[in-house]
Amino acid sequence: MPHFVDHLMLHTLVGRTAIAWAISFLVPLIGPALFIRFVGIRGLRNVLTYEPSHSVIHRLDPRLKLLYPALIGVLSVLLSWRWVYVLFGLTLIPWALLRPSLVRVRILAVIVVAPALLSIWSQGLYYTTPKDHLIFAYPITMAWAGTAGLSTAGLVYGAHEAARVLVTASAALIFVFTTQPSDVVWATTRLLVAQRLGLALSVGVRFLPNLFERLNMVMRAAEVRGYDFSRPERWWRPRAAVNYARRMLQALPLLTVPILVGSLRGCRQMALVADSRALGVTRQRTTYRTVALGLADGIALVCGVLLIAGTAMVIGLGGGRF
Repeated sequence: MPHFVDHLMLHTLVGRTAIAWAISFLVPLIGPALFIRFVGIRGLRNVLTYEPSHSVIHRLDPRLKLLYPALIGVLSVLLSWRWVYVLFGLTLIPWALLRPSLVRVRILAVIVVAPALLSIWSQGLYYTTPKDHLIFAYPITMAWAGTAGLSTAGLVYGAHEAARVLVTASAALIFVFTTQPSDVVWATTRLLVAQRLGLALSVGVRFLPNLFERLNMVMRAAEVRGYDFSRPERWWRPRAAVNYARRMLQALPLLTVPILVGSLRGCRQMALVADSRALGVTRQRTTYRTVALGLADGIALVCGVLLIAGTAMVIGLGGGRF
């Protein structure tokens, strides 16, 4: 019986086509399934918002936290992929100092790791050449998919690019999680950056939390009126999964129109607030806040200088990307 199944799946056109369909369409659905199962809209709303705390990272100067993701992003581009994974390990140190809860760690892991794994898998499918070794070659019936199959060279290249996704996401989430949106505008003005850029960053930090807040509110209001948005407990049952997808598609007009109207009203209100506070009228805005660099800020600056020096040394020894 095992030999028959092996022959049917690997040595027949129908079996190889079924495997190719699973590789192309079923495996990429694992990421969204993990997101829905462990994160959901409510979890994503909570993790992408500022959470007050008295940790060392929270008390750092907002200017340092604003420069941190930019610095990490530049270094990840300059370094080779092996050293980028080392850089990713270094970006976990602020998370250790932050000491988030296990629930938040689980949500963050899904948000960061799932896109990286999907990137590796997609590159394994589409970053291929005729000379690459194929783990699984697609049959002629899947020629329309635009790929020859799953290649080892593509998976390796995907691992290279996934390292930069992990590093950038880790640094950016630290910034979002520990910095108040109002501090973003203050930090940009103190760094002599254009005030409109500071406003754009602040709006960007607030956009997703506000969007998910509106979505959650609209969904709760719809549930009061009889709509069912409950997720199936057993996803492996096709009827439950199809029924859930059908209910969500039917509710799209109900959800999108109020969210769009609310977003437009929020944009208008924010524009009025910016005009009332004379944003962009003067080159240097005044502020009542006075922030002095402390011991933790000095240590963070020294660590940043050492990181830049270490990166320069690695690049000089041949560990650079270019």
